[in-house]
Amino acid sequence: MPAAIVDSHGILGVAAAGAFLNDLLARAESVKKTNSIEPPLEKSDLGDLERQLSDALGYEVSADESADTKKIQRFALIETAARDIFKTLIATTPIESPAFVNVWNLLDILSLLSDCELCDPALLFWLVEELLDSQTIAGCRKVFDFLESRRERITAKHFKQKQLVILRTCNELLRRLSRALDPAFCGRVFIFTFQSFPLGDKSSVNLRGEYHVENVTTYDQEPQPTDGERMDVDTDATPRKDKPMDPDALYPIFWALQESFNQPKKLFDPSHFAAFKAGLEATVTTFCTINPEKPSRAKEKLDKPDDDAKPSLKRKRDDVDDELANSFNPKYLTSRDLFKLEISDLAFRRNILVQALITLDFLLSLSPKAKEKLASVKTPNKSVTYSDQQLSEEDTKWATQMRGSITRYLQRGVDGPFFERMVGTVLVRDKNWVRWKIENCPSIELPPMSPQQFDEARATATRMARTRRLPNDSRSLEFLGDEDETSAMEKLQDPERYSLPELSSFRDAIDDADFDIERATDDESKALAMESKASKAWKALRLASKTKLVVFDKIDDDDKIDVIFKDKPVEEAEVEEVAANGEAVYPDDRRAIVIVDRTTSPGSRSELVKQFTAEHARVFTRVPPHVTRKPQEGEVNGKDYHFVDVQAFNVMRDGDLFLEFSEEGDNVHGTNKRVVEGILDNDRVPILEVDRDVSVFHSPQISAASETDKVL
Repeated sequence: MPAAIVDSHGILGVAAAGAFLNDLLARAESVKKTNSIEPPLEKSDLGDLERQLSDALGYEVSADESADTKKIQRFALIETAARDIFKTLIATTPIESPAFVNVWNLLDILSLLSDCELCDPALLFWLVEELLDSQTIAGCRKVFDFLESRRERITAKHFKQKQLVILRTCNELLRRLSRALDPAFCGRVFIFTFQSFPLGDKSSVNLRGEYHVENVTTYDQEPQPTDGERMDVDTDATPRKDKPMDPDALYPIFWALQESFNQPKKLFDPSHFAAFKAGLEATVTTFCTINPEKPSRAKEKLDKPDDDAKPSLKRKRDDVDDELANSFNPKYLTSRDLFKLEISDLAFRRNILVQALITLDFLLSLSPKAKEKLASVKTPNKSVTYSDQQLSEEDTKWATQMRGSITRYLQRGVDGPFFERMVGTVLVRDKNWVRWKIENCPSIELPPMSPQQFDEARATATRMARTRRLPNDSRSLEFLGDEDETSAMEKLQDPERYSLPELSSFRDAIDDADFDIERATDDESKALAMESKASKAWKALRLASKTKLVVFDKIDDDDKIDVIFKDKPVEEAEVEEVAANGEAVYPDDRRAIVIVDRTTSPGSRSELVKQFTAEHARVFTRVPPHVTRKPQEGEVNGKDYHFVDVQAFNVMRDGDLFLEFSEEGDNVHGTNKRVVEGILDNDRVPILEVDRDVSVFHSPQISAASETDKVL
């Protein structure tokens, strides 16, 4: 790389510092072979920076009385030279050019010099601030890519000297960005700020509780008719909470709520609060008449407007810039012609109701109970406590009921419970931050633990984890202390120590424990015998769960588990089969069987499978698939098919509950893996019927047959 031109400004040290930085840039170019932001330069790549700088400037850094003066001079020389090189690079190299890697290298070098206290700690961010001012939004994204990739390193040391310029840089960038067109980029800037500053930092806390009053929602105000223009019969536009309103009548009442959402302190006025209550009740009542499970998107309605929607609001996407068309605009469109379409959109209704929940939480924070909780705060922040305001019992009851109504409405629909739980979680966390702000933002850093506290905690943990006594049936390890190591290892490797015992071996042990319980002479010996029985019973149940899980349903009393020691019970239908055909014969391969029949109709195949499973009910069981159609005559839910709606089917499909599924036309069906596993647990062989290739199966519990006659 040709050396960047550095103006000496009449000072010999500036030229020397420029030569030093140019030498480091040349070395960085040889070390870093890529033209991208990554990887960052390391201190080991550049050698001893302190010695090199001392040699370049012609003096040693000493600890005498003039060290501070020399440090200030060195900072000024490095800053002047770095700014000259920086201006030359950005003036001659566009950010899209591969040669712009020299700017990233320069910033990395300044970061390393800052960590070594060889330049001003804030110099890096001063240059980044100028770089952001010189770039377009697209260029700022690349600059921010650099900051995000180096965040941990550039904020690890000397953060106090950097925090103001970091905050100023981020705020200036946010002022340039549009919250409507660049919401993702704005989020990146906020996250970078939050991650850079400590959690308890007050730089971004609104301690005075100021509201964004400049964000005013404008809408079409209905003009009040004069006496001469007033008709004999006017439409009753008074909001009623028990009857949904017409969209035209609801329009001014609905948009008037935004004033209360934007400036909640206006609710302290009784007349304004009464209007807010009536408007919110009318809005919620109207929303409840709209089915949230089948939301109609405003955009779809715009493409296909109603006959009475005039003039036509259809717009051509080709006439709109792609970036603008795909962006999210947080400002509401308040045209009267769009209002009916807007309230038919589920996302729009949810946004409004979330605003209402935030405002209701603000009102409930003024209730008598909430005020009592704040009484323990010694020095509250009076700007956000509103000590002169208190919600009456009647208004508190109304706000609580309205909040419950909105919460129940948000839970409607397929994803309603998830959405309501997410909103509730956010609001609860916000209450914690509000409480922290009311308490004047006390420090949330955990103080270091003293050695005495550490010793006490360790002693307590040791005492709680110490085994008081060995279990009754624990095997002794005393033989490991024998002198003969070979003999000890042979005893340790004895298969009896790690192999599973027979289930029948626990029957006598449990009987002996019962006998000990009956013969116990005191409470202590009885408790030990009961504990021994419980231990043996638990081990017996664990062993039985591998082969006799089906009989667990017949255990009514935890103290009586004799059923697991008996032979497998034979059902009445199975008794007849055994009597007619002898003992049931199981195939060697117990995996589920998949039947794919391409030669006969599905009805004939199903009839053959039913006949086969009826003749061998002890061994084979047909798996009823899940379908989205209505049951036909004679079909039984749970036996022939599991009939579910499309939404439930999609939830199971997205939850990976199907071994296979098909969505070809109206024939939507799938095989639930839990049904198959339940049949296998009952010691049966499942039989699955599918209409397509079995290559979609990847379960080790499933085998396949390509033709029906091979199975039957």
